[in-house]
Amino acid sequence: MHSDDVGARGVVEVERLLRTIEADPEAPRLVAVTGPGGSGKTLALRSLQTLYARNGNGRGRPRDELGDGPLIVDDVHALGDDAVRRIVTAAHRPGAQVTVAFRPWPVERGLGELRDLIGEHGTTVSLDSLDRGQVEARARHRLGRDLDGAALDALTACTGGVLCLVDAVLDGADGVGPQPWDRPGVLAAWDPVRRLAGVGDADLPLMRDVVLAMCLGAPADPGTLTTVLGYGPTEVAEALQHVRVSGLLCPDGSVVPAVREAALATTPPERSDSVLAIVLATLEDHGTPVLEIVGRTAGVTVHHARLAALRTRAAHEQVDQDPARAASLFADAVAAGADGEALAVDRARSAALAGDVQTATRLADEALAHATGARAVDAARVLGAALAFEGLESHAAAVYRPLADAGDVAAAQLWSLAALATGRAAGQHPDWPADRHPPSLEDGSREAMVRGVQQSLEGDGMVALPTLLEAAAMLRPRGRGALLPDTPAALAALVALHCGASVHAVTTLREAIAAGLGGPVAQPRHHLLLAWSSMLDGRLDEAAEAASLARRAAGGRYGTRDELFARAIDVGLARRSNDLAALVEVWPTALDALVRRPPDLFGLLPLGELAVAAARLSEADRVASHLDQADALLEGLGHPILWSVPHHWYGIQVAVVAERPDWLERHTKPLAAAARESHYAEVLSDAARIWLQVLGAQVDPPAVERAARRLVAVGMAWDGARLVGHAAARTPDRASMVGLLQTARSMRPARDDVPAPARRRPRTPVSTPAAKPPLSGRELEVARLVVDGQTYRQIAERLYISPKTVEHHVARMRQRLDLHSRGELLAHLRGLLAQAPVG
Repeated sequence: MHSDDVGARGVVEVERLLRTIEADPEAPRLVAVTGPGGSGKTLALRSLQTLYARNGNGRGRPRDELGDGPLIVDDVHALGDDAVRRIVTAAHRPGAQVTVAFRPWPVERGLGELRDLIGEHGTTVSLDSLDRGQVEARARHRLGRDLDGAALDALTACTGGVLCLVDAVLDGADGVGPQPWDRPGVLAAWDPVRRLAGVGDADLPLMRDVVLAMCLGAPADPGTLTTVLGYGPTEVAEALQHVRVSGLLCPDGSVVPAVREAALATTPPERSDSVLAIVLATLEDHGTPVLEIVGRTAGVTVHHARLAALRTRAAHEQVDQDPARAASLFADAVAAGADGEALAVDRARSAALAGDVQTATRLADEALAHATGARAVDAARVLGAALAFEGLESHAAAVYRPLADAGDVAAAQLWSLAALATGRAAGQHPDWPADRHPPSLEDGSREAMVRGVQQSLEGDGMVALPTLLEAAAMLRPRGRGALLPDTPAALAALVALHCGASVHAVTTLREAIAAGLGGPVAQPRHHLLLAWSSMLDGRLDEAAEAASLARRAAGGRYGTRDELFARAIDVGLARRSNDLAALVEVWPTALDALVRRPPDLFGLLPLGELAVAAARLSEADRVASHLDQADALLEGLGHPILWSVPHHWYGIQVAVVAERPDWLERHTKPLAAAARESHYAEVLSDAARIWLQVLGAQVDPPAVERAARRLVAVGMAWDGARLVGHAAARTPDRASMVGLLQTARSMRPARDDVPAPARRRPRTPVSTPAAKPPLSGRELEVARLVVDGQTYRQIAERLYISPKTVEHHVARMRQRLDLHSRGELLAHLRGLLAQAPVG
């Protein structure tokens, strides 16, 4: 397009037409430009006139002149039959250059003949709404600068991409204060209905009423509009058709947002109220579902009692199915005049279930400050749950306690749960009152959940698992609508992971995810606990997948409780992959997550994982105080076996990684004592004993294999393989080493066969794939781990080969590459790996 023809910038179809004509301006050409009002037809014809004039063809002649040269006629749909026939005659002449523009309706007989002629022998340019890219180009042309993404989205949305509306809004952009695309009613003075309707003053009131009714939720249905507006059906049907071809509607049939705002701003409030009342009554009389009614009136912000009541009703219907939509509907109801104080608790509950914990906390706290009686109890339950999501269990307990003391059964149960989580033994057997009514599913599940946590503190704690699985099954039919500080599925999974029954954790978590148990706010936790189970079992790819699903479910922002688990999983995956670079990278955010949350009973697993990582990074002092607090918490609860056993196992791993034998006794002794009552403790105690023998170079291959397979059986395949790998690296007997390495490989999950650095940092493909690589596949694996700074022993453990074999590979690489020092080798390998294909 020529630099002078800037009027059509951003309208791709017109730009393409102008380029075609400019390439051969003398060619015969029949062109129809069609589209709804405001789509750019007149603009296209003006640009075409300019182009023909510049090429010496003369300007388009007036409608009644049919001499030589281009004929350009706008608004052909408004012409009489005689005028249209003269255009058809001109179009039949040899060498004719005829361009016409018209709206797609009404189509009279003569215009239909013209359309058929151009359709058969010419070109039809159909102008539709501009897409985001075209709006961007249009804005750049009109403003002389680029709009940022948010402004561009707002401009496209408010105008529906209608060209003349885009231009009208852009004309109000001055760079000072709120920009026009962010201001409601920006086109009120411009009056889009009058500009786009294309009717005379006599017909304009009906057009305005049709648009107003549709703005207030009436469907584009002549029958409904006739009932609402009181006009005759024929004139309403004709007016509706004019509206459809006037650029006032979006493709989905709704009124363009900027047009809606302008129409509502220029209508007297009493008129809007009366029309809205009739629209709502008509829709209800026709049996329209309440959700559809509130959907049709979503953009209506006027105060109206009936609208507020409908939105409130719809919100209550949606809490269990779609809490995020319920929260939005409650807010819309308040905007329409509903009592905000009366709905505060409902809004807080739906926001909490939807995962908007900050909003839920604020609303519940405000409600608690003003509410009394049952509403105060409801507000406290929501606030306590929101605080628990943020890892503030002690504060949640403080919220529940006054209600528990006042005799509220649910509050007493929830206080017990929060008290136990923070290490207060008083919560173990609270004397709460009996319920005076039959328990609901939520009541029964809550009671079983608290009872299960209490049972987990007694004996080996295994009796808690069926109780918590029962609680999860009981609540599952409630799906998204049950708001509790934690879900019974999550607590069941935690208990299962603490006692070596991870298969039950996986099953109940998957069922909870499928049912949407606990609402969207609970889904990240369920996915994270699934990731934890996979990580313990050495299925690192599956763990990473589950962690990714958790991050997606959380919308990129975790609550404090989930943040700790997520960061501990990052650390655990890096550690289990022997990826020191990744471990160093994720450690600061993991430590920050640890500092932000006081230790509690349900967060001991991530604390243990971070403690081992801290030892690996020589930063054990950074987590020492947290471990001391965890010890005090367990002591306050009487050292419950189920919760203490993994804590001591992690303590042993810390001592092993830190090479501090003097730290072992504080964990091996209580683990051995617990082994008298707990099968899981006995498995871990036996594995710890064998591991210590291995570290002392006392390798008994049958005993090592037996201990490792027992670890596999309790869902800890990675630890089992690691134990065997350590033993293989330390036995002096070659036959034993080979057998142990075969055992270790058999425990290695099939999907986890790509070294973590390769997964985390994809390499650039080799430029000549046909060339033979200088290193074998196994040597490339060794090379990657050497470059990552791992010792021969660590590499041996990762690849289930002996340290001598690693040393042999490194020596062969140096010989093959003709390198004489370790520094030369590392430099060469870095360059080589930058070109090597992964896998």
